[in-house]
Amino acid sequence: MTAGSPSGRARPEPVVRQVTEDLVLVEVGEHKVLAAARCPHRQGRLKFARVDDERLRITCPLHHSTFDLTDGARLSGPKCDTLRIVDALPDPSSGGAP
Repeated sequence: MTAGSPSGRARPEPVVRQVTEDLVLVEVGEHKVLAAARCPHRQGRLKFARVDDERLRITCPLHHSTFDLTDGARLSGPKCDTLRIVDALPDPSSGGAP
């Protein structure tokens, strides 16, 4: 389990699941992001990626490129294209559309 949140409750570990050959579903608490299954740098398999649940970032296990899960921007690692984000499902606690 991840260290306790400010409210004192433990957060669930982030989960990365392969949903199709081309897509992974990244679940970080209430956030769900559908993204490309392969890193745009050298096609590393993101189902084995490390997820930073506090900053909503994913790091490829192959060459350690790190991407923002909100927009796919490369934040560190070898120069490459952005990570394709297909859909970001709204956080139910954000008061989005019902």
